[in-house]
Amino acid sequence: MIVADLPTNERLYIWGRNLFQQQREPVVWAGSVLAAAARKMGQSPEIGEALILAEREDQWPRGREVFDRIRRRSLSREDPLADEHALYFALAELVAKLAHNAAGQRPPFDHDTGWRVGPTAYRLAAAADDLELRENLTRALGG
Repeated sequence: MIVADLPTNERLYIWGRNLFQQQREPVVWAGSVLAAAARKMGQSPEIGEALILAEREDQWPRGREVFDRIRRRSLSREDPLADEHALYFALAELVAKLAHNAAGQRPPFDHDTGWRVGPTAYRLAAAADDLELRENLTRALGG
């Protein structure tokens, strides 16, 4: 099987898995990807919590709690998110899930949660009409 012959979503998934598996500090790395997006997209309280979570290992056990807050905001019908912001919040959800799993909390989120960081950031960069955001995300992902 040749990777180039796979549908785009499958190629992104494989790329995301390989990218994630190269990270020595996956939660910190995912947080740096989120921080790269935050520099251009701004910070809500939920995004701020995810950023703090990624930076401080002692906060990782709060991953599920932070995830739940982010998810509630993501699904809000009163103030729905635009497509770009939905991807931004999806990235924050992944950070919270990774922190939860890294802290050894039960029940864990899916084993492949971290594999989605790269593809989600890629989709955010593609959806945004902002060269600086794309460059920030590219650097945070590792080039």
